[in-house]
Amino acid sequence: MIFEATRNRFTRKEATRHRLPQFLSLSYCMLFFLSGCATSYPVNPPLPQSDPKAGYQYNNVRDESGKSSEVLVLLAFSGGGTRAAAFSYGVLKELSETEVVSEGHTHRLSDEVDGISSVSGGSFTAAYFGLFGDRIFEDYEQVFLKRDVQGKLTQQVMFNPANWFRLLSPTFTRADLATEFYDETIFEHGTFGDMQQSGGPMVIINATEMTLGTRFQFTQPYFNPICSDLSGYPVARAVTASSAVPILFSPVTLTNRAGECNWQKPAWIQEALNGLERTDRLYNLASNLAELEDSEARPYLHLFDGGLADNLGLRALLDGVLRYDGITQTLQALGVEQTRKVVVILVNAETALDVDSSQRLQTPTFAASLNAATSVPLSRYSFETVALMKNRLEEWGRKSYEAECGSTHQSADSDCKGVDFHFVEVNFSEHPNPAERDYLKRLPTSFVLTDEAVDRLIDAGGLILRNNREFRRLLSGKGSATSGE
Repeated sequence: MIFEATRNRFTRKEATRHRLPQFLSLSYCMLFFLSGCATSYPVNPPLPQSDPKAGYQYNNVRDESGKSSEVLVLLAFSGGGTRAAAFSYGVLKELSETEVVSEGHTHRLSDEVDGISSVSGGSFTAAYFGLFGDRIFEDYEQVFLKRDVQGKLTQQVMFNPANWFRLLSPTFTRADLATEFYDETIFEHGTFGDMQQSGGPMVIINATEMTLGTRFQFTQPYFNPICSDLSGYPVARAVTASSAVPILFSPVTLTNRAGECNWQKPAWIQEALNGLERTDRLYNLASNLAELEDSEARPYLHLFDGGLADNLGLRALLDGVLRYDGITQTLQALGVEQTRKVVVILVNAETALDVDSSQRLQTPTFAASLNAATSVPLSRYSFETVALMKNRLEEWGRKSYEAECGSTHQSADSDCKGVDFHFVEVNFSEHPNPAERDYLKRLPTSFVLTDEAVDRLIDAGGLILRNNREFRRLLSGKGSATSGE
């Protein structure tokens, strides 16, 4: 009897021990089901038939109503987290408060913006303006700039058990979680199709393709080679890719369906690859796009922080002209051949390099060394990009006047007109107050700042733009250096 009772107790314990994993497994499965954790990353929509003239690209986005036909305004927003987003917003706000008279009509300069190329933190401001227009001046500070986005994302990962299980999936990552948060709370489920219909400027959101190490932009010409329809793609997901800092976030993945939509290489790609119109930069651009055509070698594209390929957003503007024979052909292709003034405004939320370590004998800390390993190359590459941009603008202006006037300058008694170029760089180094300049440069590259820091960044963007010599020259109606005035 004693033996029998002991055996029964052991049997009950043994049964309970075996039922516990089954119970936990069932509970986990229910949580997986209820939380939707079985879902993988959203698949980019397929494109049944490629059309080189369709989709999200400049000719289909621009709205010339109420704009000057002779002025083309292009903005470039750099990376740098909320710091960059607030600084670029300050510049945009200043443009909205600046009025100019053109062709007998008064315009706000923000209404004249034709295109924005953005990277990382700057992509939040660019995308919000592209989707919602003037609404950005009403609620963007509360919706994003003065919101603890970083804390909210951390809370979703650390304190939401449903997301713990979702993140166990190999095809659902922190980047997907960030996309959901941005999509729901910032961009209101807006797609590139919505942005195309909004009547705002063309917004080029830039990311970096991980395996190629090249810049990848969210425009239909870049989605055509992989046979994907950008119009149904969430803007929030593009912004996530553009700002997905390696290690902190996983890359955003695109499915490559190349070969399923009858895409044909544009003539400029074919000619560049065949060496008919070959320059090193053009060949590199053409070969990078041609690489996307091989879906067997690259069935997936993995995109992360656009700042690694170009932290200023200027390369998209440079590459846009590179594929044509020159600036005149570029303007004709874009349908803006009447343009006589091109304004490029770069908003560069630069960071301060580490100078404290040079004042100490001790070996720099790991954090300082890691920061230098990333910030120093970006700073040097950005300097070269700005120098290249200035050289190209001067060259395009000179060639424009040569083509129209037979000389590089416009004489006072001549009716011929070339294209004048104005390059305006807004960066912290131009702030008139040294203490404020140092404060702004040392703000962290994160997605949470104090309200005071945000306000100071917004004010700095407006102040530095107003004081910029080339910007004042533009408002005075004087020509640029390319016109000889």
